Amino acid sequence: MPSRPLLIGHRGYPAKFPENTLLSFLAALYYGADGVELDVWLSGDGYPVVIHDEDTGRVSSVRLEVKKSTLRELRSAYLGAGQVIPTLGEVFKLLPKSALVLVEVKDVDVVEEAVRLVREHGREESTVLISFMPEALEKARSLSETIRLGLNVDSLDKAGWGFEKKGELALYSLNPPVEGLEALGEKALGYLSKAREVGLKVFLWTVNDAETALKWSRLVDAVMTDNVEAIREVLHRPGR
Repeated sequence: MPSRPLLIGHRGYPAKFPENTLLSFLAALYYGADGVELDVWLSGDGYPVVIHDEDTGRVSSVRLEVKKSTLRELRSAYLGAGQVIPTLGEVFKLLPKSALVLVEVKDVDVVEEAVRLVREHGREESTVLISFMPEALEKARSLSETIRLGLNVDSLDKAGWGFEKKGELALYSLNPPVEGLEALGEKALGYLSKAREVGLKVFLWTVNDAETALKWSRLVDAVMTDNVEAIREVLHRPGR
């Protein structure tokens, strides 16, 4: 584990900029993040597009269902600050390869294109394909022996699945919610110890409170946050 965890901008830097946009990703890196997390769906015409929800209603005044809309149609959904929905390829072109990119797969249909783009842009060492869906990770592994995979977990049962499948899928990380670890109390230490024992990195989401970030900063490998500057200050604090 590093002396301090990596700082990952959750959907970029949404505390100040429209989430999941090129501006938000660049801002996260500019203000000190080591990488970004983003979400991808496959558009109706086959483009991996970067958006969290299955439709555009929450982030735009235009409501379009992502899987039934073309990229051109999705671009009509204005996100603010001059931003529109980007493609995964555009993100890879824009961000330096030194930046870690966590690509959350929201649907199995987008896996093949996501894997192809990781290869095409030479980002195997700086990308982790993550998902709550075991079937998405299984498909990704069937397409690539080398791509890094991470399992998002929201229960101990799913974490157990991750521990069991670590070898078969060559999982790179286990990604729990901070609320889940908090709820476990002292049992959380056993959970983290087990992850280390089987060789899994732990990427924690989504930490927006300074005290909470400090509490877990020596126990995990990466912290995802909406508020890059505030959490960076904590993680870089001397003698933390």
